[in-house]
Amino acid sequence: MVIENSNIYSIRFWVHWYFFALVLAPFVCFVDYYTLDQGWDKIYGATIILLGVLLLLARGSGNVVFRNYLIAGMILAVYYTTWDIALWQGTVERKGIFYEFLLHRTVHAVAVLFVVDNLLFSRKLIETLIRVMKGTIVVAAVFSLIQVVYDPFFFTPDIFEEIMSRYSWGTDVLHTRRLSVFGFSNLNDVGLSFLPMIALITGYEVKEKGRIPVLILLLGFFVAVVNNSRYIQLGFFIAAAPALYYQGRFLRNSLVALIGLIVMVLLMGLVLQAIGYDVSLYIEERLLDDSGGSRILAFEIFARFFPDNPYFGTGQHLTQEVIVALAGRSSQIHVGYLSHLYSYGIIGTFLGFVFWILIAVRLWKVAKKTGFWGSYYGYMVFLWANVTMVFYWVFTFGLALCYLFASYYDSKSIDGAKTEDTIK
Repeated sequence: MVIENSNIYSIRFWVHWYFFALVLAPFVCFVDYYTLDQGWDKIYGATIILLGVLLLLARGSGNVVFRNYLIAGMILAVYYTTWDIALWQGTVERKGIFYEFLLHRTVHAVAVLFVVDNLLFSRKLIETLIRVMKGTIVVAAVFSLIQVVYDPFFFTPDIFEEIMSRYSWGTDVLHTRRLSVFGFSNLNDVGLSFLPMIALITGYEVKEKGRIPVLILLLGFFVAVVNNSRYIQLGFFIAAAPALYYQGRFLRNSLVALIGLIVMVLLMGLVLQAIGYDVSLYIEERLLDDSGGSRILAFEIFARFFPDNPYFGTGQHLTQEVIVALAGRSSQIHVGYLSHLYSYGIIGTFLGFVFWILIAVRLWKVAKKTGFWGSYYGYMVFLWANVTMVFYWVFTFGLALCYLFASYYDSKSIDGAKTEDTIK
């Protein structure tokens, strides 16, 4: 149990505001993009590191919870940084190790995990975040609709439109990736923040309200489908999995969910047809197309080049020899876990898996103990995503909210009503 005192109340106040600003990240980063242009890592990453350091100083190293995944995360961060220094000596020398530390995404993840493990959070904050997330889902669905019927790059960074144009996807209705409202915080946030939000809302509604948020799930499914990324479309069902724990009847709910899935898919087909999609063409040329060949190519390239540097990797996502071997057939080794093995070797990937799995185990234990499954399934989207895409960082605004909610429910299960009364 974490005991708070007056010395850290002010830190908790600012951390509460940090998470409130965090849930608004898509819109904060939009404003930043057209004004200061500092980016996600500086606005939210560096800030959480500073808050974590202040918390450690205020409480003292002997009075903090320091779980095993924090140690694993710091070791992984050192490993990544060692490669950065080896490859980009001029950049590191010019900007300094402190700059590298302050903007390191793995350190950001460690910092947010440390902060949520060592503070108590109010029910009022959690309820507020849920309301804002619901509002964001509604806005996201509206913006996705605009991107379908009007402009696929509405409310989207210019750099992303340039990326789509390189692959002739800018005008292809079936392949264009529609980012809804999430393009400015991170180009991968539809999958790695939006879907975790779906999981958190669903888990919260099932546990606290005894209901399944049908409207939120329908709107979320629409955003996922028109995004056109298949890992997101399939990841939606992982994010919706907390609904299976409704009233504690997992098996019965699984059968109901199967029927609900069929109804939802049919309904979505009607919606897509109404807004201009040729559904049969969408199934044939998008869902069943041969772009899975890029994953087969990933295995071929991996098998060819991985044996050259099996233990420590190359330190780079793409080396010149891999670029030449790809020959424009794919943009990368398009399987996250294979790409990580190639980039950081067996040793680096082992360290990465230790960090990622320890977080998953923590969230699973909280879910089993408290009955709140939102954080666990929200995080599982990350592990699923790297089966098909490449993204190694467990610090997005959606994943950070997963850690917060898990900490809240864990502390609530320990302290019960006493905690609630103390920190309202």
